[in-house]
Amino acid sequence: MNYNKYSVKKRRAELHERGPKMERKAFVAGFKLFLSVIVFLIIVCAGAGFGMMKGILDDAPSIDNINIKPRGFKTVVYYEKTGEEADTLSTVNSNRILVSYDNISDNMKNAIVAIEDERFWTHNGIDVRGILRAGARVITTGSADQGASTITQQLIKNHVFNVGLDETTFLQKFERKVQEQYLAVELEKVYSKEEILEDYLNTIYLGQGVNGVEAAAQTYFNKSAKDLTVSEAAVIASIPQNPYAYDPVYFPENNKERRELVLNKMLELGYITEKEYEIAEKDDVYSRINIVSEEAEESATYNSYYTDALIYSLVSDLKELYGITTSEAYDEIYSGGYSIYSVQDPDIQEICDNVINDPQYYPDDSTVAVNYVLTIVDPDGETMHNYDTNTMLTYYRNLTGNSSYNNIYPDEASAKAAVENYKEAMLEETGGTYQAEEYNTVIQPQASFTIMDQHTGYIKAIVGGRGEKTENLSYNRATEAERQPGSCFKILAAFLPYIDQGGCLADSFDDQEFEFDNGTEVNNWYSGYWGRSSIRKAIEESMNIVAAKTITAVTPETAYEYLLKEGFTTLVDNEEINGQIFSDIQQATALGGLTYGITNLEITAAYASIANMGTYVKPVYYSKVYDHDGNLIIDNTDPDKNSHTVCKETTAWQLIQGMKDVVNIGTGTAARMDSGVVCAGKTGTTSNDYDLWFCGMTPYYTAAIWKGYDSNIEQDGISHKYMWKEIMDEIAVMEGQDTSADWDMPDGITTVSLCNITNQLAGEGCVAVTDYCDVDSVPTEKCQGHESIVICKETNMIATDTCPE
Repeated sequence: MNYNKYSVKKRRAELHERGPKMERKAFVAGFKLFLSVIVFLIIVCAGAGFGMMKGILDDAPSIDNINIKPRGFKTVVYYEKTGEEADTLSTVNSNRILVSYDNISDNMKNAIVAIEDERFWTHNGIDVRGILRAGARVITTGSADQGASTITQQLIKNHVFNVGLDETTFLQKFERKVQEQYLAVELEKVYSKEEILEDYLNTIYLGQGVNGVEAAAQTYFNKSAKDLTVSEAAVIASIPQNPYAYDPVYFPENNKERRELVLNKMLELGYITEKEYEIAEKDDVYSRINIVSEEAEESATYNSYYTDALIYSLVSDLKELYGITTSEAYDEIYSGGYSIYSVQDPDIQEICDNVINDPQYYPDDSTVAVNYVLTIVDPDGETMHNYDTNTMLTYYRNLTGNSSYNNIYPDEASAKAAVENYKEAMLEETGGTYQAEEYNTVIQPQASFTIMDQHTGYIKAIVGGRGEKTENLSYNRATEAERQPGSCFKILAAFLPYIDQGGCLADSFDDQEFEFDNGTEVNNWYSGYWGRSSIRKAIEESMNIVAAKTITAVTPETAYEYLLKEGFTTLVDNEEINGQIFSDIQQATALGGLTYGITNLEITAAYASIANMGTYVKPVYYSKVYDHDGNLIIDNTDPDKNSHTVCKETTAWQLIQGMKDVVNIGTGTAARMDSGVVCAGKTGTTSNDYDLWFCGMTPYYTAAIWKGYDSNIEQDGISHKYMWKEIMDEIAVMEGQDTSADWDMPDGITTVSLCNITNQLAGEGCVAVTDYCDVDSVPTEKCQGHESIVICKETNMIATDTCPE
């Protein structure tokens, strides 16, 4: 720097010059303004940030309304008879078993804490160190593979924010993250660490369709969570980060790799010793998992026909109870954690299954029915063609010119060949490409069986079909198949209404040529006619014309009303089908000629109302149902709540007497029980022997059997009656039933002798029929006798000497 005199003067002059001075002032002022703007922006942004954060937190759910208890529990079905578990019903999100904190091993708790939230016991709901560590990793590596969510936050995320699945934008994710952290802090003010960890361990999904550590312990190791070793706990603790990739059954190597991290972390945090670590390392844990998994797979079964029917019934009850839809009712059953006490008797069920599936009762050359669904895509790649079994039947009927062609084939090979030929024909016809198909066969002929306690309405067993059951909620021939009942309906549609409306077993009708009002001729199953026959005789020998005349006498309208009281839901009073009107209010109903048919279950319940002396009790599959909190929501233990009167006791008792004759001397002798237990029943056979029935009863149970093909095919034999007898005899022996037990004669029954022509009290010269009658139905008039006359066959008038015959 030059400090001579000249330089000093020059410098002084510069300092006094006006221009530079103004520049300096302007710079200072500008800098101050800039700083002010910066400070203002910081304040504005801070205010905006504070406002935004306040808005986000104000929108957060109230901690008072948050429930972190696990939701979604499997429903368990128990046998009422033994209290043992019969079935479990669950979805992927409900297959959990609630377990208390004290019943979870320390190994399991420590393994989860070590790998999921190592500072769980010390933080206040959020892990600041974890957040900083995760942030630093994102900055340094660009990877977000290390999360910072605590166990408390994960609970909030699962129970409040639907695991984040509803988020579609970054802003929504940011908002959820802020609320999640805030609620986690608030939650830890309300719940203890132990409560939070217990709920977490009961909530998390752990692969294989199970939730919670108790279900996982049983699934992978066949033991309780309280008994898990260090090695086993580390396996389960490895799953939550990615339940698919770390599934120890499907991907044991992946699980093993993460299990190493869990064990190392447990050792680092002092949860296990070096020796425990070494033992866990050497444990061949995955071989044990494979053994348990294979055993579970081998023992896995589908729901029984009974459980399927129980589910359908409970769906109906829950819809009525809660006012919910069908889908909501199913969701309740599979995730509501209900306890259902089934009235199924496993011992009776086993007897029924064995007999119905006994090969001796079926042809040696049993056939198969085909069920087939095919999807073809047109060459345009968009148009879909969907074909099913019915379209396949139509194709073959047109191809063969046989309108009776059905989907029954002599063996699996023939069935498969028919399907392949059909598929090729459809591909050629459409010019499209194969997309998908479903194919299965069902053994034929088939059978169904239902047995119930007529006094309580309890369904003791159901067989919905013959052969192996291969899916849940499959076709149940006992509860879903609508088949024509044949002569079994004579009791229910003709004789019961007639006797209840003032008739007697002793009443007679003339078995002779007869036509329905529409001109259809009625034929007996036997040739010719037997003349005047009593109601008892008509029941014993299943006489068609007498049954037709009986329903005519009581009127089809009255018969229809009785059938509704008997519990039938498939009947129609008036329905248009393909432009034609159909009705079951007709004379043919007496012979089982119905629009749609009936189910095995409903005809069993109808006959049970007779066995129960005229009182219908609604069929039930469960005695009690409790919700997950232990509240009793359905109680079926009082049969009076689900019952109503169908007919008088005197009517029921007379019908039982008539049906005793069926098994003793009539059409059903093959069903007479060898055990000596008193039984009664009615046979039923439809046209061309498509459907074979026997509906019978003892003082203990009512049961019905159906045998036939799923498609209408003629069959021979009386094997179904022998099957009914064998089942009922085995049950009688197993239970030690009293062979002297019988239906008590009710008050109001008397014996009458009636004229078999006029149905009046028999007089002198009458052919009398002596039998039982309700005292209120005894005729008040006496027959005055008869005069024999000769009729001219040509004129139908009194014969003269000139009549040719």
